[in-house]
Amino acid sequence: MLTTLVVFTLAFTNDGNLAAVGRTFYVDSAGGDDARDGRSEQSAWKSLARVNSAELKPGDTVRFKRGGQWRGSLVPASGERAAPVTYASYGEGPKPLLLGSRPRSRPEDWVEVEDGLWATLPADPLSVDVGNVIFDHGKVCGWKKWSVEALENPYDYYYDGSSWRVFLRSQANPATLHESIELAMAGHVVNQGGAHHVVYDGLAVMYGASHGFGGGGTHHLVIRNCDLGYIGGAHQHTINGRPVRFGNGIEFWGAAHDNLVEGCRIWQVYDAALTNQGRSPDSRQVNITYRNNFIRNAEYSFEYWNHPETALTENIRFVNNTCVDAGVVWSHAQRPDRNGSHLMFYSNTAATAGIEVKYNIFYNHTEWGSRYDRGWKTLPEVDYNLWYSRGGVIARWFGKSLASFDDYQRTTGLEQHSVFADPLFVDPQGGDYRLTPGSPAHRLRPDGGPVGADHP
Repeated sequence: MLTTLVVFTLAFTNDGNLAAVGRTFYVDSAGGDDARDGRSEQSAWKSLARVNSAELKPGDTVRFKRGGQWRGSLVPASGERAAPVTYASYGEGPKPLLLGSRPRSRPEDWVEVEDGLWATLPADPLSVDVGNVIFDHGKVCGWKKWSVEALENPYDYYYDGSSWRVFLRSQANPATLHESIELAMAGHVVNQGGAHHVVYDGLAVMYGASHGFGGGGTHHLVIRNCDLGYIGGAHQHTINGRPVRFGNGIEFWGAAHDNLVEGCRIWQVYDAALTNQGRSPDSRQVNITYRNNFIRNAEYSFEYWNHPETALTENIRFVNNTCVDAGVVWSHAQRPDRNGSHLMFYSNTAATAGIEVKYNIFYNHTEWGSRYDRGWKTLPEVDYNLWYSRGGVIARWFGKSLASFDDYQRTTGLEQHSVFADPLFVDPQGGDYRLTPGSPAHRLRPDGGPVGADHP
């Protein structure tokens, strides 16, 4: 296993070094022009559509200008082992912003259809489901309902698929009450199905109602130093009359292998911040690493499952991440299945080996710290983690609640070197999750080193 991981890391290092031999294209949402060649900052492209239609070659780099924003889905091109295609940034300012939403922030975007009930315009159709409505960048979020008749309270909303409109309960025109209103649309913000040998570095991915990064059959991807926020909530399907919603920050679906997520910040996600999962005989999930990420306010920090028995899972590593407030998320109260947990290990029948969950900080959860369901034959190796929570239970262990950390260690045999203690963040109420000098997280690794993300 160690040999495999070393080769995996070196392959990505070599890829990054060799990417410079390709061409570089620039994209400027304010001053660009799609009629230009994109080969310099002065001749930058403008739109995401131009990027998606470009005939990129292995080794090419696309750089989005910092401070700019683009709406829609990025569809990446694939590279080769020694020459990935890279999507990164240039310039100064905030990370380039890829938005999976449509703005409805002007008073003229809304019409009152009856007293206290507002709707988007029929002449401005929304052709896919609206999974969330984000007001003032998250100060308030909408509460998704499934009929106009169910709209009773302020911020209740309904997406009508027959008229392609949103209906919203509001005491006045919502655009007069809020400076920003974003409608999160169904669809992945980065739609990378089948992509391989791609590097994403320093992008911000926001307000998508499906996944932030989604798509099956990926391999040799690096997602590094990216921000993701307010992801998920789209209507996936209806089972026995019950609508099911979904949406993960970064998902590797099906036959996914040799992927790396590191140094990312992820928050306010309907389902899982990070996940790999599958449901087919060819679902081979191999060599996937999540490290040094900071996660807060997702229903699950990390979710995994794989089926059937002929599927395969090997060498999945979730290490040195800081995970905060699982279940304390915009969508939690709206869910029919409230499961706020840092580690969501659903049923797993795949042939499994080498799942590691080590050197993480898990701070505060609503339901349980970790959940294990049926089917597991080889359990993950979970150890050297720092746990702390003011509520919820430590684990749901194959249907049994384990309330105390001692009971959890004794019953499961896991986490024998892990500790339940306050990590002593500088100011968690104020959003400062740096560690104070006296934090027990500084000395928890076997070598006496720190656990958690390097720079949360």
